[in-house]
Amino acid sequence: MANKKNNFLLLNYFKPSIYLESYKKINLESLKNSGIKLVMCDMDNTLISFNERIPNSDVINFVKSVYSHNMEFVLFSNNIRSRVENFAKKAGIKNYFWDCKKPLLGKMKLVKKLMPYKETEMVLIGDQLITDVLVANRSHIKSILVSPLGRNNGETKIVQFLERFILKRLAQKNILHEGFYNEGELGGKYEIL
Repeated sequence: MANKKNNFLLLNYFKPSIYLESYKKINLESLKNSGIKLVMCDMDNTLISFNERIPNSDVINFVKSVYSHNMEFVLFSNNIRSRVENFAKKAGIKNYFWDCKKPLLGKMKLVKKLMPYKETEMVLIGDQLITDVLVANRSHIKSILVSPLGRNNGETKIVQFLERFILKRLAQKNILHEGFYNEGELGGKYEIL
């Protein structure tokens, strides 16, 4: 019995606060009303596909919209400096972190130290349970899981296997079902936050 309970508790580390089809479905007004002041976001397969280099107009408009809602935007990526820095500059993103080694907490601790926000005022948007959602939950901040824009070549077979395995376990426990989103309408309210 204790083992089943531990497995369930472990699965909670992979449970996102919100599950959406895309970053385009995020209701920034609702996030702001929930007290969010800092929007952290993964880059690859969240904002652009792995083989793209520059932000498209949707990404640029999303970043501008975050800033226009008086929220801070931080790019938080496991990718290399040159790729993240180039993307951030072209997207008009002031704050960005590369080589974050998610789900390790090192760079997250740095963000918390540099940014004047409480954990309850931060959210991380990403496409992977085992990097983005896990680092958010371990850091006691909210997370928004989005469907990946594509399967990239940068993912190892082990990462893909673990992601599929965890998704299957979450579905079995009725915690999260792939493709069944919490909130699909841009104008909806996020009760989960």
